[in-house]
Amino acid sequence: MLRRAILGSVLPLGLCLSAVCNLAIAGSVAQQAVFAADSDEKSHEKEVSARPHMDLAFCIDTTGSMQGEIDMVKAKTKSLVAQLSVGKPSPIVRVGVVAYRDIGDQYVTKVFPFSDDIDKVVKDISELKADGGGDGPEAVDRGLHAAIKELKWGSDKHTAKILFLIGDAGPHGVASDLDWRADCRAAIASGIQINTIGCAGLESYSAPSGVDVFKQIAHLADGKFESLAYRQETVDSLGRKSTIVNAGGATYALSRAATAGDGWKKEVAAGSMKPIASPTGMAMAAAPASAPRFARAKMGTMMAGAGGSLAESSYVSAGRAVAAPMLGSRSDNNLDDIMLRDARERANSVLK
Repeated sequence: MLRRAILGSVLPLGLCLSAVCNLAIAGSVAQQAVFAADSDEKSHEKEVSARPHMDLAFCIDTTGSMQGEIDMVKAKTKSLVAQLSVGKPSPIVRVGVVAYRDIGDQYVTKVFPFSDDIDKVVKDISELKADGGGDGPEAVDRGLHAAIKELKWGSDKHTAKILFLIGDAGPHGVASDLDWRADCRAAIASGIQINTIGCAGLESYSAPSGVDVFKQIAHLADGKFESLAYRQETVDSLGRKSTIVNAGGATYALSRAATAGDGWKKEVAAGSMKPIASPTGMAMAAAPASAPRFARAKMGTMMAGAGGSLAESSYVSAGRAVAAPMLGSRSDNNLDDIMLRDARERANSVLK
């Protein structure tokens, strides 16, 4: 009986000790899991802090004639960031956007803050549409000012910072209360490079507006200016199709090999296109047929003032007359190619 009593008291004690051991083991495992998670988090934070960073911003004219270029920014932002993020160096990329129109429009500037959540950025800018403007110059100075002063650029000097100014009209002159030259100097002092991209029509403004201003902005902020190129399909008087490119108010012929896919963009980048002359010997530029009536009228007036004519119906290619190139759509352009090339150059320069 004594033995039975002893066993009866020992068994519960053993069970208790076993339970205590199990609890201790479980606690140890949980503690190890916490330590591992904490270690992984610190390792991730260390990896993130060790990776280089890039702040990429678009300052884009969203007035009536710019829908094609707006669509390109919306469509290509995600793939642009993806390509930059897997390069060498492979920076963590933040994207910010400033949309600008003109005084009296629905908005003058609209700022989308920097974010490395690219899906959110794309969603935020998905509703951007071309509207407003119509009087020639736009609020370029206000857009530029907002991009430099209102976006929260990284303060780390090892962050590659690049801003693309994209538009088809110059800023207002003396009527503006902002100084875009001072903003350019402030940008480069903060390590922000500004590259300017002239869209169809910018070349139609007489000096010192339009192209001259975009070139000055790029020069002051250690950047570069480039005219956007647009691919078009044309048909000659005999019904034969050909592919041409409009850039900076001039028309160019592509080699047959460059007409497929995006091959034409490489030919544009290489500068190997052949210029095509109009019947009057002038390079041709045309308002987009799909642009709002005020935009076509605006460009028509400027072209006439510059000695051009939108009434020309043909140009000369290989000795035959071909229908005049009208930019039915400005969406087929090389904006994505320019931005990727320039952003990579900036990353290689700052993050090497």
